[in-house]
Amino acid sequence: MDGPTWEEFAARVAPARTLDLRLERADADGVAVVMPVTPELLQVEDRVHGGVLATLADTAAVYSLLDGLEDGRTLTSIEFKLNFLRPALAGRGDVVARARPVQRGRQVGLAEVELLQEGRPVALGLFTYLVVTPRAG
Repeated sequence: MDGPTWEEFAARVAPARTLDLRLERADADGVAVVMPVTPELLQVEDRVHGGVLATLADTAAVYSLLDGLEDGRTLTSIEFKLNFLRPALAGRGDVVARARPVQRGRQVGLAEVELLQEGRPVALGLFTYLVVTPRAG
């Protein structure tokens, strides 16, 4: 990847640190980001909270789109859709977000994200971002 290292990225993205996310893979096909399932992330019936899963997916999507982004430019969310297929549960291991860029445009980026636990799909989503140029002065 040509963008920031995972360590540089996570240093600027608080949820990546808070959720203890780690990069498992980054290559031309996209990224895989891993989230350990801890008691603090659970709601009723030992299910991982949907908002936490959305944060994992969003973080992986952004990182997958940073490769080749012009210096100083950033991404901000326009919209996302995340379909939950089955619950992510305590005691079943980490949740892995596999994100791949679908479109890297000058103004808009689109990424597809699949969340997996024990190799089984938990959720599937599309994430759209506006490419932002920093303000001068």
